[in-house]
Amino acid sequence: MSREKPPRFWQLAVWVSVLVPLVVSAAVKAPKPAALFKEVRALENGGGLLPGSHLWMYGSRMVDYYTIDRANMIAIQAAAMGVGHVSRFPAGSLYIKENFDNHKVLQTVTAMLKLPGYDRADRDWVMAAYKPNGEVIAYGRVQSCISCHALASQTDFTFPPLMHLPIATVQSFFPTQPISPKYRALVAQETQETH
Repeated sequence: MSREKPPRFWQLAVWVSVLVPLVVSAAVKAPKPAALFKEVRALENGGGLLPGSHLWMYGSRMVDYYTIDRANMIAIQAAAMGVGHVSRFPAGSLYIKENFDNHKVLQTVTAMLKLPGYDRADRDWVMAAYKPNGEVIAYGRVQSCISCHALASQTDFTFPPLMHLPIATVQSFFPTQPISPKYRALVAQETQETH
């Protein structure tokens, strides 16, 4: 009766060193744009406001003259003390921004979904922008979104509601879009108050 010897430590180490990189390198895929839009639509029709947000906040450009920040319960609970207190949102967090023109007509909806393993370099956010009918404007690892949101690295690439970026910063990311006069006035007022 012969008994098999358990594998030696070094044999196990070799297998681990081969298998772990294969598992880790397997990219997590984002949901299909249409599937994420269904979640976005559900938030538009009844999602809670992101803490610190309110209806009809002023956006920076004429295409987002007014905005509404909504989130799912995972993100709302994480930001209960305010987005400024969140260093990492938990898996499954979904945050949307409804962007309205100056007549309160919906122009676009942008979304961020936290999907662990999706894009570690960019905090695992799936970025999306849709027209009101669900047509995709941008989806996935959107460099223009990532570049701007990297300015909010201390709050996990999310901007706290009512945070106003300097006009020059907004213009650098959106050079062809006119800045809202109301936004200009808010930034000027904030600048005066800090001086």
